[in-house]
Amino acid sequence: MLSIISKKIIKPFTPAPSTQRWHKLSLIDQFLTHYYMPFVFFYSKNQVNAIPNGPKQILNLLTDSLSKALSHYCPWAGSLKDNATIECDDHGAEFLEVQINSPMDKVANHPNSNVNDLTFPQGVPWANGVDRALTVAQLSHFECGGIALSVCMSHKIGDGSSVHCFLRDWASLTRSSNTIRPSPYFVEDSILASPTGAGPLVCPVRRLNAETSAHCVQRRFIFSRTKLSALKSLIGMQNVTSNEAMSALVYKCAAFSATMLNSGSFKRSQLVQFFDLRQMISPQLPPNSIGNILTVFSSPIYHNEEERKLPKLVTDIRKSKHNLSTRNNVEENELAIEMLDAYRTGKSIFHKRECDVYLSTSLRKFPLIQDLDFGFGKPIRASLAKGPFNKAILLMRTYDGGIEASVNLNEDEMCVFEHDKQLLEFATPISQDF
Repeated sequence: MLSIISKKIIKPFTPAPSTQRWHKLSLIDQFLTHYYMPFVFFYSKNQVNAIPNGPKQILNLLTDSLSKALSHYCPWAGSLKDNATIECDDHGAEFLEVQINSPMDKVANHPNSNVNDLTFPQGVPWANGVDRALTVAQLSHFECGGIALSVCMSHKIGDGSSVHCFLRDWASLTRSSNTIRPSPYFVEDSILASPTGAGPLVCPVRRLNAETSAHCVQRRFIFSRTKLSALKSLIGMQNVTSNEAMSALVYKCAAFSATMLNSGSFKRSQLVQFFDLRQMISPQLPPNSIGNILTVFSSPIYHNEEERKLPKLVTDIRKSKHNLSTRNNVEENELAIEMLDAYRTGKSIFHKRECDVYLSTSLRKFPLIQDLDFGFGKPIRASLAKGPFNKAILLMRTYDGGIEASVNLNEDEMCVFEHDKQLLEFATPISQDF
């Protein structure tokens, strides 16, 4: 079904300055394994045909502009020296070109996430790629004439906001390389430094568990703008945001699935959400700041189903998010505290909570679809590869203003979750006929 056309290393257009040879990783960077965040963007045949010489010209445009982008984002073209340092040695990025013998729609909208993952470099998404480049991209050609561009970038260097900055600048350089000069601000360890006196961490905390991955499945659901409005009305509170409504509903239904499989006996659980600290730190960091500049905020631990009603969940989400503004999120960074405890004890993160923890991430504020115009229009679809994380929720915007939720659960829980009547009142599962 898939054949490799070419594979090459893309070097930075200009060498890294000697003053930027060493990139020091922050405390949260050090906690993370070198796994790749995998994004993919789909473009139709008509968009491809709008470029003179079509596929061949697109390959040249993308590789030339990637070389220029890497000149401004030196760490993603470098090598992991140790757990606390990137050497900006101009190693370069991997770039693959492949042919997929299938129509694009059959892959992009297939209910089996493993089929969707054909658009990524094989074995790279979410993998701990110690022996590969820190950036790996793939251009996939479909038999219908459409294409997909996927990019896998090391989480060691930056978070979703950081990747968005890189992709936005790469796209801008592809459209007009003579007028664009990216200016990313690398935070490094200037805010969240290594523990005082202890020095850098010698190894990361989070290691991806192959056994967990093998028993974890992902399903994707679309919430249209109309359905989101209906959900907010059902919750019956003022100014409910889409993130609040979606996080509450998906978490509620996922946690209920676990209870159903526990012979109906309630399972204690908690919703933990990631939060971008760029605007919360004083002084505020610019939006083009590169690094894992994150914390988390947590709901209470719920002890019965009555506590997990939607209005109560939304109230708790708001309260826990508001509490971020009342504390020093550098010295009291909840994510760093949890990870440091896991590092010192050798146990899993959040182990002290002694309950099921559901992790939720939202990329809705990043206009991935709107920004990613490489000169042949906006992508008709954007997505991420299936991740090996159990009890994980990812929210992304759709091209028409709705939300796509990617939900990871173990196989048994997913069988209950994807048939939840309240979920399906508002969500449309992505299927082959979507």
